[in-house]
Amino acid sequence: QKGRKKFGKRGDKAAIKEFDQLHHRNCFTPIDLSKLTPLEKKKAQAAMMLLSEKTDGTVKGRCVYEGSKTRPYCTKEETASPTAATESIFITATIDAHEERDVMTADIPNAFIQASLEKLEDGDEKVVMKVTGMLVDLLVKVAPDVYGPYVVYENGRKVLYLQVLKALY
Repeated sequence: QKGRKKFGKRGDKAAIKEFDQLHHRNCFTPIDLSKLTPLEKKKAQAAMMLLSEKTDGTVKGRCVYEGSKTRPYCTKEETASPTAATESIFITATIDAHEERDVMTADIPNAFIQASLEKLEDGDEKVVMKVTGMLVDLLVKVAPDVYGPYVVYENGRKVLYLQVLKALY
């Protein structure tokens, strides 16, 4: 909500663009609420849309899975995103400079969401994300036929449950 107040329609456009990318990369699929076990519904974590302004003035949306509340269910190792330590980057850069190596950096669009989650066997628990409020409207805008039929109301608020199929932030 804070990002929406700050960026207005530009924030909505950024959020829709992010949802569109996630949708087209098959990062999640809607779930019929009746198909969730009570435990899966309880463990469903909220989707959050973080918005930031880039140096060129465009607004970037980043849909994240609110994983902090998974602590009672998962170990830190299961939920961590492995990244290189800053010290490691500086050490290798120093070695590369000393050895006069050519170095290149590359950006892989949506690199993080390229990783599929392990295929579930019968009886395995799904990773479930709960989209609420105006985020439901923005996601339904991306693919009304796909998500619209799965929208439910809980305590008067729109809710959409999604099975997460790929790694999310």
